[in-house]
Amino acid sequence: MDVKIKVLLADDHQLVRKGFLALLGELEFVEIVGEAANGKEALQLMRNGTKPDVALLDYEMPLMNGLEATTEIRQDFFGVKVIMLTMLQSKELIEEAVEKGVSGFLFKNTSISELSDAIRKVAAGETYFSSEVALTLLKSPPGSDNSKLTQLSEREIEILKLVAQGNSSTEIGKQLFISPRTVDTHRNNIIQKLDVKGIAGLIQFAIQHKLI
Repeated sequence: MDVKIKVLLADDHQLVRKGFLALLGELEFVEIVGEAANGKEALQLMRNGTKPDVALLDYEMPLMNGLEATTEIRQDFFGVKVIMLTMLQSKELIEEAVEKGVSGFLFKNTSISELSDAIRKVAAGETYFSSEVALTLLKSPPGSDNSKLTQLSEREIEILKLVAQGNSSTEIGKQLFISPRTVDTHRNNIIQKLDVKGIAGLIQFAIQHKLI
């Protein structure tokens, strides 16, 4: 029997939450391990022993929103991947979510196939941005000139791909047998060479140039 992906869902609207739970229930590879009405409840579940592989978090929730919860999850629950859910088609929100460390981003009108793909890829350590999210990110993309890509060394392209896939400096360092500080130095050099804004800019660039 295949090991199932453990999923925790947090959304303050009960009908929406039940709808997503119904969708998740149709995915044979998913085990629902908890549901919450806000970020604080989700964190409390995890602190009480609930161990999800993936947390599906609504952005707009009372007491603690999805971004605030993501920050604490990334600090306190290493290995738990976050997929952000929202109805807001905001480039700024997506960029902020990426900076906070989300591994995936979906609009709430997502299809069950897209939800399935997102959970599988994020659980496997990759990033997932729905086609609509990618289009929103690329409304004001960084320069698409391929000459920028040629400025990067093979190692820098390798690190760019790993960063865009949602890996931390520590995770990248382990894969490439270099220190996290060296990864940070490479990442900062890449940001300067590509003239982009932070990790969100790197992901935009990687999507635009089909590196992920």
